[in-house]
Amino acid sequence: MCKKVVIAALAVLAGVAVVRGTKPGSYLRLWCNKAAQTARDSIPPEQEIARLRMELKGLERDDDRHYDKVARMAVQVEKLERDVTGMRTALAKSESRIRKLRDELAGNVEFVLHDGSRYTKDDLRIDALTFQTAEESIKSKEQNLQAKKKHLALEQKKLSELRTVRTQMATELQRLETGLAEERHALAASESTIDDSGYRQLRKDMESVRERIDVLKKKRELRGEVRISTQDDQSRERDNQADKFLDARFGKPTKEVVGKE
Repeated sequence: MCKKVVIAALAVLAGVAVVRGTKPGSYLRLWCNKAAQTARDSIPPEQEIARLRMELKGLERDDDRHYDKVARMAVQVEKLERDVTGMRTALAKSESRIRKLRDELAGNVEFVLHDGSRYTKDDLRIDALTFQTAEESIKSKEQNLQAKKKHLALEQKKLSELRTVRTQMATELQRLETGLAEERHALAASESTIDDSGYRQLRKDMESVRERIDVLKKKRELRGEVRISTQDDQSRERDNQADKFLDARFGKPTKEVVGKE
C-alpha cells in the first residue's frame, strides 16, 4: 500500500514537472491559486482568530524550550566565571611565591629551604613554566567566558523581544475580536426583521399633540389669561405671608389651638 502511495506521489510530481513552464501548466497553477484563495475566504473570521490564538499559544510553548536552553547557558556561564575567578586567585598566589623565591635565589645562592625541602633554581624554572601555562590557560578561559557572556546576552535579549511580540500579538488579536464583534452587531442590527415603524409613527403623533398644546398655551398668553392667573397667584402668596406673620407675632387663634388640643 505504501509503495502505491509513493508511486502515485511521484507520478503527480512528474506531471507537475512536465506541465511547468507550459500554457496548460500556467492555467493549472492559476486554478490552484484561486481554489486556495476561495478556501481561505470561506473560513469565518471568528474561526481564523481562534486559529491564530492557538498558534500564538503554540509559539509560547516553543519559547518555554528556549527559556530552558538559555537558563542552562546562564548556569554554565556562572560556573565558568567561578572557575576563572578561582584560577585567577590561585595564579596570584603562585606569582607572589615565585617572586619571593626568585629574590631569595638571586646571585650565587644555589638553593633555599621552601616548605621544608631544598628549592633550587631548576625548581624555580619548572614553576615558572607551569605558571606560564596556567596563565595562558586562564586567558583562553577568559576569552571563552566573554564569548559565552555575549552569546547569553543576545539570547536573553531575543527572549525578551519574543515576549514583547507575543504580548503585542495577543493585544492585537483581542482588538480584532472586538472589532469583529462590533461589525457583527452592526450587521445584525441592519438586517433586523423587526418592524419598529409603528413606534416611529406613535412618537410623531405625540410630537404633533405636544405642538397643539403649545399653541393653546400661546393663545392664552396672547389673551392675557396667563397674566391674570399670575396676579391671583401673587395675591395668594401675599395672603399666606401675612397669615404666617400673624401666627408668629400674635400667636394662633385660641379656638384653633383648643381644637388641635
